[in-house]
Amino acid sequence: MIFASDLDSTLIYSSTHCTLINEKNLIPVDSYNNNMCSFITKSIQDTLNHINESMLFIPVTTRSIKQYKRMSYFYDVIKPKYAVVANGGIILKNGIELKAWSDISNNKINKVISIQDMIKLCSFFLEKDFVLSYKTCENLFIYSIIDEVKLNSSILDGTIDLNYFNLLRSFCNRYKYNVSRQGKKVYIVPNCINKYDPINYIMKIENINIFIAAGDSLLDYPMIKHSNYGIVPSHGELLQTLRDKKLQDTIYVTKETGIFAGEEILSKVHQKYHEIKNII
Repeated sequence: MIFASDLDSTLIYSSTHCTLINEKNLIPVDSYNNNMCSFITKSIQDTLNHINESMLFIPVTTRSIKQYKRMSYFYDVIKPKYAVVANGGIILKNGIELKAWSDISNNKINKVISIQDMIKLCSFFLEKDFVLSYKTCENLFIYSIIDEVKLNSSILDGTIDLNYFNLLRSFCNRYKYNVSRQGKKVYIVPNCINKYDPINYIMKIENINIFIAAGDSLLDYPMIKHSNYGIVPSHGELLQTLRDKKLQDTIYVTKETGIFAGEEILSKVHQKYHEIKNII
């Protein structure tokens, strides 16, 4: 059985989301410029260690290879056999890029409009004064950082529409790209690069046909949709989207939010693992 999970705002949380937690219960998992910037709780660590021993745990993230390897807890301590990075464009096996999958991803990318051309087409958004910066990740998709104060001001003064990101999403859909806004980050990603396809690929390699998935953003939806059992934190953009749809019985929404949702997710995974194991 596989447990495939998004990391940021699903299992790990930035310092701004950890103010209510006693520091003794926090374990740093990511550092940037010598500052600890992401954490898990002791409870998350203990349960995840158990899950990692019982199941095939696969971290799934939009982060680049370099950004993922920065998370020493996952890369050096948990040491999962597989990790999916760059929103599914790259699979790491025992820490090394799996070339066969990267070739598949590159072939997919070559069949849609290029990232460079998409940057030009989306210049009306990327060059807005509330966009602080934008980059490409592994030359597979675009992500930008926005100034939320400036964005809100632009909405209030009528410079941009309240539904601006829905309009941006509709525009990008014409070119088979999706848009996901996660706080101050906005991702523009080709539909062919998604988080489910690499999990399906790994399932075939490992001859496993059951997987549980967890994630909080629209980019996690393909993985949640195709899972045997999906878990969605009660925060983030994915829940807002799912509210417009009839939730399947196989999708569970946490009662907790923030880092406590991370604890609840792993508790639910542990429970479902034993339920499914008893059935099969």
